[in-house]
Amino acid sequence: MKILVINPNSSEHMTEHIRAEVLRIKRDDTQVKVIANAGAPAAIESARDVALAVPPLLEQVKRANEEGYDAIILACFSDPGLQAAREVSDILVLGIEETTLHVAAMLGHKFTILTPLAKRIPAKEREVRAYGLESALASVRSLALSVSETDADPEATKKRILEEACLARDEDGAEVIVLGCAGMVGYAKDTEQELGLVVLDPTSVALKIVEGFVEASLHHSKQALYAVVPSLRTKDA
Repeated sequence: MKILVINPNSSEHMTEHIRAEVLRIKRDDTQVKVIANAGAPAAIESARDVALAVPPLLEQVKRANEEGYDAIILACFSDPGLQAAREVSDILVLGIEETTLHVAAMLGHKFTILTPLAKRIPAKEREVRAYGLESALASVRSLALSVSETDADPEATKKRILEEACLARDEDGAEVIVLGCAGMVGYAKDTEQELGLVVLDPTSVALKIVEGFVEASLHHSKQALYAVVPSLRTKDA
């Protein structure tokens, strides 16, 4: 199978971080390409950043359909442009946030999301509600680090993850921790071993889910919600 992983921001350093992890865990028979989203912001830390990232991202999605990929992963814990991507794509598109939140709800009574910046806590709470998982949310906690810092400073990031995950367990009743940024890729195993919690790395979770979905020939429905919009159908014709 052939999978494209799109880092929706333009950071080559973060893209390499994501690439190293997915190549480490992929199946032997899975071909994975990991790319940055040229023309997008260097980090996605606001609704404005999400909006700016979507147009070039959709071009990447359309190109992947033309190049024979079996599935696409949007590797940002905001799922930028996810519904629009599914409209313009005939192949499976999964966002790491939606995928991982549903998995988290299956693996414990309550989950906590760790997000880089406190200003993004309201957005994460809204996204949890939009995905119908509010009853499973223990809390959203901030690392007080920027997205770029989570990617560039592993030691500081791991320290803050451990501190906030411990508080989520002891104060919020969290049984599952979701590392809510692709910049935290690769930090799950050490945190899980130290705290005895289930810790989910969304990029890794999404890759393994996608491999299973492709093998089972599953894809999103084009009946209504993700149907091709008439203007696109006319243009393509």
